[in-house]
Amino acid sequence: MKDVFKSPKVRVVDVALASNPIVDPKGPWGFRLTLSVDNPNAYPLNVTYIAYTGILGRETVAEGEQRSDLRIEASGVTEVRVPLTVLPEAFSKVARRMLQTRRVDYEFNGSVGLDAPVVGVVRIPFSKTGSIDPVDLLIKKGFGFN
Repeated sequence: MKDVFKSPKVRVVDVALASNPIVDPKGPWGFRLTLSVDNPNAYPLNVTYIAYTGILGRETVAEGEQRSDLRIEASGVTEVRVPLTVLPEAFSKVARRMLQTRRVDYEFNGSVGLDAPVVGVVRIPFSKTGSIDPVDLLIKKGFGFN
């Protein structure tokens, strides 16, 4: 079985703000999660689902599962983009801390379900943690303050 299937690697490349919360403060707000899937197998794999959880501070701000029909090419890396929606109410508990400290810790966890020959659907986990300055993030995205 080990000769037939080599486990792919999934890593978080980016989490990007896709909408402007200043223009539309009532939301929902769009983000885009970009994953890199490295398939070491000599045959392509199909993504059947992508499940994710997004945490800011200690609050879960996004979670879900998306069915997919993406193809991961053989012996290479394929980028997968997942749209995320965050409701403004989810930020209410972390907003004060974000403004006071200008820093918030984040964590994105999840898994990609890949349909592999012989073994069926294989769940490959991913995770990324870090911290961001929300004001810097908005400025970098061109959402300046006047």
